[in-house]
Amino acid sequence: MDKQCSNCEFNMNRICVGNSNLYHYGETIIDDTNFCDGWGADLNFFTEQIALAPRFLRDAYINCKIDYETFSQEIDDLESGNAVPINIFDAIKYIYGISMVDIAVLLDVTYGVVYNAKTRGFAKKRLSQFADGLCIPEKILLNTTTDDFDELKRCKELFFSKPKTNSTLENMPDWKNDLAQEISSNVVNCPIHIAKILSRVDSLYWKEGFSLDSYTESEKVFINYMLRNTKKHKPVHYLKYFLDIANRPNFEIHK
Repeated sequence: MDKQCSNCEFNMNRICVGNSNLYHYGETIIDDTNFCDGWGADLNFFTEQIALAPRFLRDAYINCKIDYETFSQEIDDLESGNAVPINIFDAIKYIYGISMVDIAVLLDVTYGVVYNAKTRGFAKKRLSQFADGLCIPEKILLNTTTDDFDELKRCKELFFSKPKTNSTLENMPDWKNDLAQEISSNVVNCPIHIAKILSRVDSLYWKEGFSLDSYTESEKVFINYMLRNTKKHKPVHYLKYFLDIANRPNFEIHK
């Protein structure tokens, strides 16, 4: 996606209403393939940029972790081959395809322990536990960028080569079973066997037009279940779901 006058918010019917090194306010835009230092995304460009952005950047922007300027700059950095910082748990979801719920089950800790590690950083007594359990060097856990993706792919292979990893991820400790019951009865109102799959989801934001490719398998089940079971009434335009630090589900759906 190229930034140019044709998709600039200051292009009003080929009249520039901005002020930059290329055009002054009120000047006619001669070549709309040009690009200046005063460019700003129009609605179509913004909408497409959000839909096509790597999920970890899109989620960071939607959840107000970064502003739009940072979001757009980091997309440019990725396209230029530059390293972009990423929260290790977002990187794990992106590379491993597992959630913070899965990590808590695997490490036999509460969801709150993993939530705190993501939002506040690793406690000293937990760092080696996470490193050993996830097969990730401590230095990457503490400081992660997109340049670490190749190393994380190797870590993923080691992680899933360990005996019983996949079966362990399916475990239902009491706190996860309570979560599944809440999802089944009060949040999604679905059969308990579906709720047990959905209980593996820590957070997701989906909007009509978003590709499902970047979502984990349990997230795809969540999205597809909602689409199948609501389309007979009104189509779903977007849905947002996340667990707070107390492992309480928060769900929002718009039709």
